Amino acid sequence: MRSNLITGTLLLIFSVVFWFGADAIPKSRLGGSVGADGLPKILAIALGVLSAGLIVQNLLMMRAAQVTANAGSKATGEPISVYLRGFGMIVIGAAYLVLVPYLGYMLTIALLLLAVAIYNGKRPTAGLLVFAIVGSVFFYLLFVRVLDVPLPAGFWPRLIG
Repeated sequence: MRSNLITGTLLLIFSVVFWFGADAIPKSRLGGSVGADGLPKILAIALGVLSAGLIVQNLLMMRAAQVTANAGSKATGEPISVYLRGFGMIVIGAAYLVLVPYLGYMLTIALLLLAVAIYNGKRPTAGLLVFAIVGSVFFYLLFVRVLDVPLPAGFWPRLIG
């Protein structure tokens, strides 16, 4: 529980730093009512609220555990498997980052969606494959077409010509 409290505090500090970074984005006369700093500030607020919620939740859980311990019950710590599952998710994310320049965004995001679903207990089915394909197309359209974020195409364009 203490690690979640530390994480929440660090994320809250990061959200404040992120806010000041967003506030430092130069203002433009061409910007409308919401400037270039609008979205980063909204993200900083969301991160701050979620971090504060995590802190409050953990403080309440620590207090409940202390009350339980004082009542004579022995409070148990988190099993190591919880940390190993979290580490597994980090490994999946790291594999995504390593593969995306080579395989391209669409294929890698589909593999990421499949890997995360299977890692979290979903059985590999045709429906899961459809989910990964539709999800990768959705994220490609969202980021590359709508938001105009250039993402790696991988080796596919060289194969096609």
